[in-house]
Amino acid sequence: METVVIIGGGLAGHRAATTFAELRPEQRTVLIHSETGTPYDRPPLSKDFLLEGKRPTLKGSELYADGVVLRDGTKATLIDPLRRIVHTDNGDPEHYDKLLIATGSRVRHLENFSVDPAQVHYLRTESDALRLRGVLTHGKRLAVVGGGFIGLEVSAIARRLGCQTTVFELAPRLLPRSASLSLSEWVATRHASEGGELHLNCANLRMSNNSKGEVLLTWDGGSAVADIVLIAIGIGPNAEIAADAGIDTADGIVVNARCETSVPGIYAAGEVTNYPVPALGRRLRSESWTVAGDQAVVAAQVMCGLDAQYQDLPWFWSDQCGVTLQSLGLPALATRLYRIGDVASERWLEIGADDHGRFVSAVGVNPGRDMTQLRRDARAGKPISPDLMSRAEEVDPSDLYLAAG
Repeated sequence: METVVIIGGGLAGHRAATTFAELRPEQRTVLIHSETGTPYDRPPLSKDFLLEGKRPTLKGSELYADGVVLRDGTKATLIDPLRRIVHTDNGDPEHYDKLLIATGSRVRHLENFSVDPAQVHYLRTESDALRLRGVLTHGKRLAVVGGGFIGLEVSAIARRLGCQTTVFELAPRLLPRSASLSLSEWVATRHASEGGELHLNCANLRMSNNSKGEVLLTWDGGSAVADIVLIAIGIGPNAEIAADAGIDTADGIVVNARCETSVPGIYAAGEVTNYPVPALGRRLRSESWTVAGDQAVVAAQVMCGLDAQYQDLPWFWSDQCGVTLQSLGLPALATRLYRIGDVASERWLEIGADDHGRFVSAVGVNPGRDMTQLRRDARAGKPISPDLMSRAEEVDPSDLYLAAG
């Protein structure tokens, strides 16, 4: 009997496991999961979970009771590609015929500050969310370091819980890596209208406890105090176990469109991968829930002998302040910008194209079917729909996204 081992119990690992159960129920599938319990969904941790505390389950979790071998509370420590063994921290190795690495990402930590650890929070796991949920009580002052999707989602929820929120961002605007200028400005205006305080251009941000035990935040040109701090400055790939095994890495595990690594018999999927995007003519590592799940399905299909490739554009969404924000492709590549709708409203879409008129990106607020069509056409390799372009107006190039490193 063939044995397939999956390292990582996030969405990618889970989707691969469910795909194996469907395509090859006769094989032995082992999922090594460093957390306790079955895999769960991460996006709700920064939203509904903080309000309700209900564990966000994933479809197909019943497989771990009968079918897929779940080794939870177990960390993979070393891959031996020659002997095809995965070593673990509990001393029980797993032999594999094929291996999928779906180790995901970890939060980036802020260094060089002196604050009571009980007041400092990160958000990546269920235990992180439980700890944060316990302190987001009415009247508390929450400081969020980082103006990306996670920090902004938590800020919006914290205000619903009666907290005062302040976001601190090093860049001159919110969502500096994933949004056009107009979307950044829209989000800033929306959060401010709900009472959220924003500080941009926070160079040399420092944190310490003052004599009252409050968190004192200082930066060039300003200072503020808070009771709680959430540090949300991005994530990095858990690629070390692959690199130690001699697998090629470069800002993640390098894979081809078939999710194959540089070592035969070893595959990778999800946020840990650096993968090709032919439509954009480049490679990238994507921190996208959709990419993680869909790429894992492709990896499992290939490992089962099917002919499959992952070639989709990265797609993100974020629910906050009563709206859905979406981003498709890479806004940084756009040299021409077209807009459908009024950016002062709660429904609009911006389409980015390069100098040759080829689609490279789309961002918007509640874009609905228009974004769905763009995603569908991009997946099929089709140009921007004439219907969409007939409703769009070209906007001033000064509204284009400028890459922020």
